[in-house]
Amino acid sequence: MHPFDLIFTGLSLDVVGSVVLAKSFMLKDPQDAYYEGLPVLGGNNSLLKSALLQRGEARVGAGFLVGGFLLQMWGNLHGGIAATEPGWINSVGRMSVVVAAAAAVASALLWLAGRQSKAAFYRIFFRNYAGQTTLHPSPDDATWFDRTARLYDTKRQTGESDEALLRRLEEKRVKLGRRHGGQARSFIVNT
Repeated sequence: MHPFDLIFTGLSLDVVGSVVLAKSFMLKDPQDAYYEGLPVLGGNNSLLKSALLQRGEARVGAGFLVGGFLLQMWGNLHGGIAATEPGWINSVGRMSVVVAAAAAVASALLWLAGRQSKAAFYRIFFRNYAGQTTLHPSPDDATWFDRTARLYDTKRQTGESDEALLRRLEEKRVKLGRRHGGQARSFIVNT
């Protein structure tokens, strides 16, 4: 591979990696940020879920940055300084192809990291799941339905009543509890 191709590919990985690292904060829903900042007796599950998701995204972003810097170093140390003509990546179009390919790989890795992070969250969240209890919305808490739906990755359907949403949340809670319940042996879960 031509040294300039290595260097430009490394730069592309660095650009994609930096966007991945910043994504958690740039694209955060303000309502999620609000819920993460609420003081909650016994622990803030919204903050826990967000932290686990950000950890997964940070691993992907850091991997892209490190890989990009290593490719740039390799390209510079193996002919990049002495090279006089470009390699295959010799136009904006080809550079765009490389960036798009890196973004596609990053998207797939982010999807995988998101699944693993959510599974880790649910293992912690349902560590004491027994199945006997049911959800009980607090009448004093106007945000209960929205916060709980976000924790279970469920969206309220247009025109859906609180009772109908509560039924769907309870079904999702039972399904997730059966899948992930009892898997955490302690609060610290290795993922």
